[in-house]
Amino acid sequence: MLYPRNCGLIGRKDFTDLRDTTLKTFLEICPEGFIRNYNKTEHHIIFVNGSEVYFRELKDRTGLGSLNLGFFYIDEAEEVEESVFDYLKGRLSLQNVDKTLGWLTSNPPNEDHWIFRQFEQSNDIDYATFHASTYENKDNLPEGYIADLEKLPPSWRKKYLEGQYGFTPDGRPFYEGYNERFHKRILQYNPQLPILRGFDYGYHHPACVITQIDNLTRWHILKEFLGKDITIDKFADYINAQCNILYPDARYKDFGDPAGNQVSDKNEKTSVDILASKGIRVYSQPSTYRTRKEIIEIKLSTIIENYPALMVDTSCRIINDAFLGGYHYPIHKKDSPFNPKKYEEPFRDSFYEHCMNALEYIAVCVFQNSLNRKADAQRRQLTDYGHRRELTKRESLATWSS
Repeated sequence: MLYPRNCGLIGRKDFTDLRDTTLKTFLEICPEGFIRNYNKTEHHIIFVNGSEVYFRELKDRTGLGSLNLGFFYIDEAEEVEESVFDYLKGRLSLQNVDKTLGWLTSNPPNEDHWIFRQFEQSNDIDYATFHASTYENKDNLPEGYIADLEKLPPSWRKKYLEGQYGFTPDGRPFYEGYNERFHKRILQYNPQLPILRGFDYGYHHPACVITQIDNLTRWHILKEFLGKDITIDKFADYINAQCNILYPDARYKDFGDPAGNQVSDKNEKTSVDILASKGIRVYSQPSTYRTRKEIIEIKLSTIIENYPALMVDTSCRIINDAFLGGYHYPIHKKDSPFNPKKYEEPFRDSFYEHCMNALEYIAVCVFQNSLNRKADAQRRQLTDYGHRRELTKRESLATWSS
């Protein structure tokens, strides 16, 4: 009403949700005297001052057309794709208003979400974020609502009660022995010990994790690096530069994906060759996800002198969230075909998997031999037990016969 002849769009991912919540509330709040015409078929409202609002589904750009907008509003923005948000930003081109504006309301998403990247990691002065905890709305909520939220796990309370970015898992965690309160610690780099680095290759999200094994064989996960749309050549330069700053004069042992030895049709050099040219000599060993899971679950469940045998530094947010469920089994949707092999391996999410794969390559190369020795010892013990039982049985028979 303050901006005559303005044009705006209000949207949500699913139109049924938009109609039953956002649009319903809008019509309850907006005085009838403000509205000149409401086209229920087109979901289009014209106000008495010539301004208008379109209500649209935002599953994709279909139906958005080429509107010239003075503003847009996205409700439950965490459900909407980044491409839709970027497209709407490009439609803020209405000439007859002093200022164009886009705004969003959202539950706090995970930190790998585009909202966190665009609003929290950008230095653009045209972006602003306002956090509100559920406690601020206490007087308008049903009795017991907040008390129920306070019973949720810590990661859920952080998001849905405190209004802060956080992590909630999408499926059953691939590694089920991880306990954030127990395994997440403030860790220190020990310059007397070598650094074990794990590498996962790829252009979109190459990864490197920095770890050490202390004198009691406890595995310390100290640092994580996740690249974005960067060649392995430049990523190696970045890792070398960071390590020179953080760990001067350190000794390194490097591990990676066996697939890094494969030549691509775009480059005659393999990823291993490129890393070697940068002084990073990667060792790899073939493995299955079952083997990786067995090794890491044993580390998670082992306690050495009151400390877990695997510890994650508090700075490693991706790895921590991956253990909590970002790295998870695929979710089997009802009525969809069931492939047992597919559901025994972690879901390829293109984000959490890269740091976790880098971690797994270290685990396989460093800990698998000790796991095999332990399994051999158990087999020998069972064999010895079997021999003893057979001897005892024979002795008993001989005594009975006599």
